[in-house]
Amino acid sequence: MTLILGEEQRMLQDSAADFFASRLPLAANRALRDLGLTHDTQAWHEMDELGWSGIALPEELGGLAFPLSGIALIQAQAGRTLAATPLLSSNILCAGTLALCASDAQQRDWLPGLASGKLRAALALDEGPRHDPVRITLAAHRVGDNWLLDGAKAMVMDGTLADTLLVAATLDGETALFILPADSAGITRTPLALIDSRDAARFAFEQVAVAADGLLARGNAAEQVLATVLNRARICLAAEMQAISRVLFDTTLDYLKQRQQYGVLLGSFQALQHRMARLFTELELAESCVAAALSALDGDGDLALLAALAKGKTGEVALKIANEAVQLHGGIGVTDELDIGLYLKRIRVAEAQCGDHIFQRTRYAHLIQLAEAL
Repeated sequence: MTLILGEEQRMLQDSAADFFASRLPLAANRALRDLGLTHDTQAWHEMDELGWSGIALPEELGGLAFPLSGIALIQAQAGRTLAATPLLSSNILCAGTLALCASDAQQRDWLPGLASGKLRAALALDEGPRHDPVRITLAAHRVGDNWLLDGAKAMVMDGTLADTLLVAATLDGETALFILPADSAGITRTPLALIDSRDAARFAFEQVAVAADGLLARGNAAEQVLATVLNRARICLAAEMQAISRVLFDTTLDYLKQRQQYGVLLGSFQALQHRMARLFTELELAESCVAAALSALDGDGDLALLAALAKGKTGEVALKIANEAVQLHGGIGVTDELDIGLYLKRIRVAEAQCGDHIFQRTRYAHLIQLAEAL
């Protein structure tokens, strides 16, 4: 990143780079995929021991009280080797939600477990094939001292692994957030197969009882919390996609410098040089967007606006670079043996998560109009 990092941030970035390079290199993640596994359980425990699961949580709740940008820095390094981590779901989305809106008692009940890695949580939000955080039809209603949930969630990232769910529902016409065990009676969980081999699941809720203290927030408070944690997640995904884009660009550039065709280096063709030059300018622009968004993650800037900008721009650029990388490698670019295809698949999923570049472009335009109207 072009963001000027502090000493602690540099140390975290270097530590994450070393961890993923040695513990979860690309070859190891490819092997996990071939075995039908979505993650390395032991490696996740080691991340917990490093304190990453609670890195941004308060110290009194088992965290490290590190700036939120630290999670994005870790996510970026994970992207370079395509390592799956629990940070986006458990930390940014779920622990972040609890930190923002849960009562003191609810935080004491749930956050220490998330900070230590003893609990894995997932946010059950989207109900259709595309990200649409305002379209919530899963219904909640009060029955005695409990709440009952009825409905379905189409795709919950890390849902198969989760033992705790945060569920967005409609309660008396308002958005509401609930927390409950993922194995509660009435829940049906169906694993989903994603092209990047990451974990996801579909959930059905049929008369699922939630304790009275399972309600975290409702109404405007719930909507604001959801908006905040989703924007944080978008920035982390942008950082990951930017790191992947850099790997793909560098790999493709090296290939063009080395690969010969009829005794002539591919990189000597001016048309290919121009294509790489255009990709480079796009890559640098996206990096600037991510750097600005990382600052907003720590409170310096308009979080919503910069999250839309970073996620939208990096998603668009990442897709372009991945597609060009495949084409510029020729026939070998579409083979499974070449790592480029693995990066392309991850970009396709990450770009769609929390809203693709078209969704983000629309959000950005809407936010700009709101700002101009004020």
